[in-house]
Amino acid sequence: MTPLTHNHSTTRTSAGVAGYSGAAFVAFLLVSSAGCSGGAARPESGPTTGPDVLAAARARPLPRTLSGTARMEAYVDGTARKADLLLIIATPDKAQIQAMTPTMEMIAVMATDGQRFSSFERGGQVCRVGRACAANMARLVPLGLPPNELVAAILGRPPILEDAEPEASWDAERGAWKLGLAKPPWRQELWVKPPQMVILASILYRDGKRTASIAYGTHGTLGSDGPPRKMRMRWADDKVDVSIELRDVDLNEVIESDAFTVPCPRGMAQLELPCEQTATSAEGH
Repeated sequence: MTPLTHNHSTTRTSAGVAGYSGAAFVAFLLVSSAGCSGGAARPESGPTTGPDVLAAARARPLPRTLSGTARMEAYVDGTARKADLLLIIATPDKAQIQAMTPTMEMIAVMATDGQRFSSFERGGQVCRVGRACAANMARLVPLGLPPNELVAAILGRPPILEDAEPEASWDAERGAWKLGLAKPPWRQELWVKPPQMVILASILYRDGKRTASIAYGTHGTLGSDGPPRKMRMRWADDKVDVSIELRDVDLNEVIESDAFTVPCPRGMAQLELPCEQTATSAEGH
């Protein structure tokens, strides 16, 4: 796995977003996770060991493409941002995201073909371009993930620590397997719900401190093989809290490749943005 990097962060990690109280995260998980029973019995069939549960979660196929609208609410260092979004994404690493007015007029756009990115605002004077690293990908929507992890996260699969042997325990309150993965100084917790083996949530710790988390909700409302309708990501160091709710979306439709290479408008100055240098990752890359 290519570990994620958040904008302005000096750590490279592998999970969604946090930095808030454990009680708040648990409350969100319990309220938004479909089918939570509050006392589910441990399943007698299906994967039961840590490696098998993780393998089943990873094997669950993602939609090939997703296109449609979403609502974003973000809080970055105390400043609120709210916008309607147009999402066009294709696995494994292509995306176009537009911020829209309530009347569906474009305010700003970010696009990547997995290698390069471009981003500009309507009526602006500067078009930003560069490599599609996590810092650049977060210019429009503050999800500091490289393209492959951004696409997978939106579709319901958060980044996962590699080369860490998972240990499984049954969480009856959430009706899900809780996996613990450790690769010092990193530790990750994942909740995987049978029988669909969807990932409900992920929390990442560094040296025992919660650094990032992601939680998903309302699985199945877009179809049994569809992504979760809601996701919430939080980062501790950068005080970022982002919620995205998918609205009217289509899955697995053919999307032309030129949707992910949006050129800078004529007359706009192009600004090449560098990618920040980051510390060595938990995976040793």
